[in-house]
Amino acid sequence: MNHDDDVAAIERLKHRYAYRIDDGDYDAWVALFTDDGRFCGDDGTAFEGHEELRTFATEVFDDAYVETAHTLTNGVVDVEGDTATGRWYLALYQETADGETAVQQATYEDAFERVDDTWRIADVDLTYGVRLPR
Repeated sequence: MNHDDDVAAIERLKHRYAYRIDDGDYDAWVALFTDDGRFCGDDGTAFEGHEELRTFATEVFDDAYVETAHTLTNGVVDVEGDTATGRWYLALYQETADGETAVQQATYEDAFERVDDTWRIADVDLTYGVRLPR
């Protein structure tokens, strides 16, 4: 795979990440991560490994939101051999379990690893920013 193909594969992987969490396809979402993959929020919470990631999706995320749409923009991917990093803006359109609707902006800082010729998410760090309405 050449550099451009790697970048395109990682961009598709991140887009699958967004679609699968929004669709509630949590097993497929978890499968996008390396076995020891990690998701960390800016509040210090972290979920590591497939079992904890599934718990995050089914208990934390699913309990908090009725509906979401993750929109990713401004992606920048840097590849070095079998590892890569990526940065994206997120606009999270959301309806919470208590009926509140909002748009939450955030930034993803990600790490990726090539595992058996397939790119996987190794690490997701999410930092929240602007929230509308205020």
